[in-house]
Order: sequence, then C-alpha cells, then structure tokens
Amino acid sequence: MSNKPSRYLPSPRLLLALVFSLLLHVILLSGVNLELPDFMSEHDRIDVALVPLAKPKPVEKPPAPPRPVKPQPPRPVRPKPVAKPVPPPQEAPKQQEEPVAAQPPQPAPPPEPPPEAAATPAPEVEESLAARGFRHVEIEYRVFRGKGGSIGVAKHEYRVGGEGTYSITGTAEASGLVSLFIRGKYAQHSEGMVGPRGLVPSNFSYQRGDNPAKSQKASFDWQAGMLTLEYGQQRETVPLLEGAQDQLSFMYQFMFVPPLEQMQLAITNGKRFRTYAYHFDGEETLKTDIGDVRTLRISKHDSDGEGKLELWLAPDYRYLPVKISQTEKDGTVTEQLVKQLKAE
Repeated sequence: MSNKPSRYLPSPRLLLALVFSLLLHVILLSGVNLELPDFMSEHDRIDVALVPLAKPKPVEKPPAPPRPVKPQPPRPVRPKPVAKPVPPPQEAPKQQEEPVAAQPPQPAPPPEPPPEAAATPAPEVEESLAARGFRHVEIEYRVFRGKGGSIGVAKHEYRVGGEGTYSITGTAEASGLVSLFIRGKYAQHSEGMVGPRGLVPSNFSYQRGDNPAKSQKASFDWQAGMLTLEYGQQRETVPLLEGAQDQLSFMYQFMFVPPLEQMQLAITNGKRFRTYAYHFDGEETLKTDIGDVRTLRISKHDSDGEGKLELWLAPDYRYLPVKISQTEKDGTVTEQLVKQLKAE
C-alpha cells in the first residue's frame, strides 16, 4: 500500500463544521435552557439625554470665477470721404464786341478860374478844442498902485457859447478914498470864435471912464485879412496877421497854446497893432487869498519905452492869469492879484 493520503478525506474546516452542528442538535434535543445576561438591570441603568447637535457652520462657497470676456472684434474704420476736386469754372465764350462808331472828339471844358486867395484865411471853428479850456471863468483881483495898499477891484469873466463863440469882459473900478480922485470904470470886451489854434477875436473895445473920446476899438476881418483900428475920431486899416489877439484875449489864449510854446504874439489894443516878444522869467509860488499858487512868470518890454507888462500864469489852472503887473512910462506900477477864482 502507498503512504499517500487519500484524496477523498474531508478537509479540517468541514470536519469542524460537522462537529459544531452535532453539538447544537444535542443541546436543542436535550432541553437545556440557556438565558442571556440582562444588560439593562436597575443598578446598571444609564441615563442618556438627547442633546441637539450644533449646526455645522455653512461652508463658504468659493467665489465664482469671473466669466471670460469674449473679445469683441474691432470696429471697422470708415474711410473719410475724399473731397472730389472741383473742376475750374469754364469761362463763358467771349462774345464778339460790336464795333462802336467813332465819335468826334469833344472839346475840353474851359479851365475854372483860380479862387482869389485872401490875405489871411479865416480860421475854422473847432468845438473839440473849446472843450480843452474852461467854458466859464470868473476872476476877481485886488488892485494895488505904487507902494500903497489896495485901491480897487478888477474882474474878468470868460465864457464859451454853445456854437463855439467866446466872450471876455474885464472891468476895473476904484474904491475907498481913491475913488474920489479916480472916477468911472475901465471896461474891456473881446468876442469871437474858438478855432484850431485857440481864440479868434472878431471885435475888441476898451473904454476909459465916461468920455467917448477915450474909447478904443478893433475889428478883425479874417476873410479880407484886414484889421480896422478906431481911436477917438481916428480910423486906420492895417493888414491882419495870422494868430493875432487883442490885449484881453491874449491872456486867455494861453489855455490853448502854453506860454513857452509860443513866445511871440501880434496884439492890438485898438490904438496900435504890433508883434511882441515875451520872455520867460522863471517859476514863482504866489501867496494869495486862494492859497499858494504855482506860476510861470513871463514879461514883455516895449522897445519905444511904452512900458512893461508882466503875467503870472498858473499851470494848475490851465495857465489862467492870477497876477498882472503894468509898469507905465513914468515908472508907476499897477498890480492885480487874484482874490477869488471860479472855473468850470
């Protein structure tokens, strides 16, 4: 016989299962009562309480990823319209001009005779120039004679009219005891127009006292260029010079032409007509009833010993005369010093 085990013998697991099955049948058939231990006895009771579970924290959702932006296709650029070249205008076909019949030459008009030239042209009125000076001036002077005190009062009134005319009136009258020896008024009057170079007198008169024989007059005829002088019973006509003044108007002419700009003036007093040269004697501040006045001093000397005239002109008042001094042939000095001044 061979020592190899038989291949029909059961495996150990199968044998163990059979033994267990037999034991179980024996127990069941023998009526053995088997009890399981009581795990829920009174002494061994365990109280159990139900505790609500904490709500779990919500899990934060991660932010949603940004949506991909779809690239937009570039907008097509429209080409700017190109201005079409404008064709040059076509010239209309020239029409053939019809021949014009030749006309006989007309005789030339006869030349106009040249206008007669006046000796001295009449100056034109210029309203804008009148606005440069004062339109109304009133000056009152204290009159002094020799080394004594005041002997009287003198007044000047200058006025410009609406049509470019002007008028100047000057009067002087003795006062106090002097009036017993010097009677009557000394009155002067000048009138005319305002031209491009200032005052253009047309008439001047000078009256001393009440005696008509002592009156002096001057008439300016600018169209004819002649000046007529009247003194008492005498009458004379002389050529008129450009820019001529009378002995009252020339003192207000400096409002338009400053004294240092024109130092020669042709002046008449109704008795004579001469050209006078003035001299600049410097600047001086006068103490007057209207305050300290800054002045320019000018003077004229007569070559025939007629006398001397001095003027103190105030630049702050458009060169109005604030002091007048007249030296006569015998050396007597008469002065007029401003007392009141109104200008507008």
